[in-house]
Amino acid sequence: MPEQPGDTGESVPFDANGTLGPAANWIALIGATAILGLAAAIVVDVLMRWLLNAPILGVDDLGKYNLAVIVSSFFPICLIGGHFVTIRFLGRAIGPLRALWLEAFGGFVTLCVFLLFSWQFFRFTLHDVTLTGLATAVLELPQAPWWWMVTAIIFACAAIQVVVLLEAGVRAWRGVPRAPATAVDSGV
Repeated sequence: MPEQPGDTGESVPFDANGTLGPAANWIALIGATAILGLAAAIVVDVLMRWLLNAPILGVDDLGKYNLAVIVSSFFPICLIGGHFVTIRFLGRAIGPLRALWLEAFGGFVTLCVFLLFSWQFFRFTLHDVTLTGLATAVLELPQAPWWWMVTAIIFACAAIQVVVLLEAGVRAWRGVPRAPATAVDSGV
C-alpha cells in the first residue's frame, strides 16, 4: 500500500457520483419541484381562508404524505455526495490513509441503516398501511401510494449505498482520496 493517498497515480474504476449522480439529481429536482408546489398550495389555501373563508379541502391532508415523499427524494443525492453523518475531523486527525478506511466503515454503517430502513418501511407500508386500507383523514384517499413511493426510494437508497460503499472500499484499498468538491464559478 502506498505511503500517501494517490501516490501510485491509480484511479478508481468507477465513481458513484458520475454513475448515479444524474439520476439522483433528477429525483432531487422532482422533490424540489414538489415542495414548491406544496408551498404554493399552502399559500393559496391560507389566502382563500383569509379572503374568502373557503379553504382548499384536503391541502393539509395531502401535505403530510407529499412531504414524506419530498423528504425521502433528497436521500439519494445526499448518499452519493457523502452528506450523511461523517466524522471527517477524526479522519484528519488519524491520517489520510486511515481516513479512507474510516470513510469506508462509515459507508458500511450507513448501508446497514438503510437496509434496516428498507425492511421497516416495507413492513410498515405493507402491513400497517396497505393491508389495513389506511386512508387520509379528510379526503379518505388511500395512503398506500405515498408510502409505496417512500419505500421505493428507501430501497433505491440501499442500492445506491452499495455502490457508494464499493467506491469507498476501492478508494481505501488503493489509497485514492475522493476529489474535493469544486465551487461553482460565478464568473464575477
